Amino acid sequence: MTAISKDTAMDIALAYREVETAEALLADILKGMNDRDKQPDIRDAFGRRQNGLQLGVPSGSNGHRIFDVPWSICKPILETHIAHHRARIELLTAKAREEMGTP
Repeated sequence: MTAISKDTAMDIALAYREVETAEALLADILKGMNDRDKQPDIRDAFGRRQNGLQLGVPSGSNGHRIFDVPWSICKPILETHIAHHRARIELLTAKAREEMGTP
């Protein structure tokens, strides 16, 4: 039996990390959204409460970022992100099995 490639192993690990990170953020958002009088208490690195999330491309000459993405929109975005990476894990697992020569 042969080992899977480094790239496949890395891709699997990164996909798992995305799922874990997104699930933790989604749990924080849902916890706050369940209490109608409160917004999620999510703070930036400086301890300032945030009114929404940021979406963007890393900074630089081609960087783009939007701010204050409403919590109500964040929930389906995170759920879709989680589903996408879970599907990716399934595909990568099949690829790893092929690389190892197992069905």
